[in-house]
Parts: sequence; C-alpha cells; structure tokens
Amino acid sequence: MSEWTFRPSGDAEDRFIIEGPFDGEDLYVRFGAYFPGNSRALLLPQGETPREIEWKDLKTIQLQAGDRLQLPGNPTSVGPLEHVMTRLLAEDGCPWDREQTPLSLLRYLLDESYEASEAIVAGDEAGLADELGDVLLQVVFHSAIAKTFSLADVVHGQVAKLIRRHPHVFSDEHWATASAVASQWEQLKTLDPPRTHAAEWVYPSLVWARRLGKRGILPTSNVFEAVSELLKVYIGNGEGKLEETLADAAWAVADVSRQYHQDAEWSLWTRLAFFSNGMNFS
Repeated sequence: MSEWTFRPSGDAEDRFIIEGPFDGEDLYVRFGAYFPGNSRALLLPQGETPREIEWKDLKTIQLQAGDRLQLPGNPTSVGPLEHVMTRLLAEDGCPWDREQTPLSLLRYLLDESYEASEAIVAGDEAGLADELGDVLLQVVFHSAIAKTFSLADVVHGQVAKLIRRHPHVFSDEHWATASAVASQWEQLKTLDPPRTHAAEWVYPSLVWARRLGKRGILPTSNVFEAVSELLKVYIGNGEGKLEETLADAAWAVADVSRQYHQDAEWSLWTRLAFFSNGMNFS
C-alpha cells in the first residue's frame, strides 16, 4: 500500500494523491467510509487522459505503477468531515444547512457542549466519542460559513497559541509543577492581543462575574463588601475545602433568593448587565 502524498495544485488547494500500484478493492476496504459514495475522485492513469469516478466505484479499479488517484478531499483527521460539510453547503446541497448563520447555530454549539459534558460526568466514554463528534461538527460548520477565516486558520491559530503558552515544553523555560504552569498560563494570556467584550451577556452570570472581576469591575455596595469579607474569614479559618466553601455560599444565595421568590441567576445577570453595558431590566 502506497503512502499518502501531498501535492499542492496550481489553484493552491490541497490535493491528496495515492500512487499505484494498488488494488482499488483493498483501498476501499480501508478508506471507503471516509467519503460519501457519490463523491468524485480523479483517476490519473499514466500516459492516459484523466477521468472522474464515483468514490463508491473505487473497488473496481486496479492501478499500476505510475498511475495515480486524486481523492475527493483531505483524508486525514477532520478532512472527510470538512469534505461532507462543503458538499452540504454547495448550491445543490442541503437547504437547511445553507440557511444557517453563526447566530442561528449558537444554540447547537451550546447544546452539544453541554451534552458532551454530561457524557464526561456520567463516565460514558462511547457517548463522549459521539458527543465530541457533534461538537466537532459545530467547529467545522462555523468555520465553513465564516467570512474571514477558515478551518485551517482555526487550527493554525490554536497550534501557535499552544506553543506560545507552553514555553516550558517548546523552549528553555522550566516550570516544575502544575500550579506553576497555571500561574504562568494566566500571565501569558495577558500578552495576547486584546479582544472586545461586546457580547459577554451570553455567559452564565457567575462566569460573566468572574470575567468582569478580572478586569477590576466590581460593585462597591455594603452587601458586596460584607459578604466578601465574611467569605474570606471562613476561607482563612480553613473551615472545609475552598471549593466547598464557595459552593455552599453560592448555594445559600440561591436558596435565600428562592425563599424570597427571586431568581439568583437572573438577579446577578441583570446586575452585571447594568455594570457592563448600562442595561436596566428593572
């Protein structure tokens, strides 16, 4: 079996070629499920005119030394999914997919992330594999309909970020503990280009509050100061684990709000909206 061969074509698209000799049926057994059966592959017999075949017909092909086969798309990793997404968004593709926008897909991105989280907590590894596929679909979908970036840009940007934030692995820095890595990670994040925070209201209120707090945006009310000091006293006294103390404090807020027929999540969210954007929902 020949190896994958990368060959950039004149139009700068990535083309993936398999060089003969190989038996098409053997190749189909190994890679047949990578692309839809009606996808088009290009046969490049040595000394003959190239001709298209449907991917499902690969099993009938016998290529000799010097013959080549151009696959429908990138066969590695996420390539087949990207190929299917391109087909769905084509003019003769899926009408529903073609109508979607980043905003219309937002609920699916959130839902799939929560479902993957559920599988993790449940210890359902098979379910997690399935749900991660749904999350990956959202990444590919959003990248495919984006106006200013591609999936390759997403991947390359993330690789560059990981290398930049792991100098203890990819350079001469040496951080011996996980806590040191976490501390340095936060410092390195401050070196990234600043990003606007025009739509933080999509976050759950506690997540949004933490993000505002990191930027020094905090209320100055007596209630905030008193509760903060009380919590610090409990934490300083070492009464239970830090996570449990914070969780019980948040739970107490939720329960007191219930007793007064209020919604703590909504109350905090509207308070944050006022501090961040001047929005008043009262």
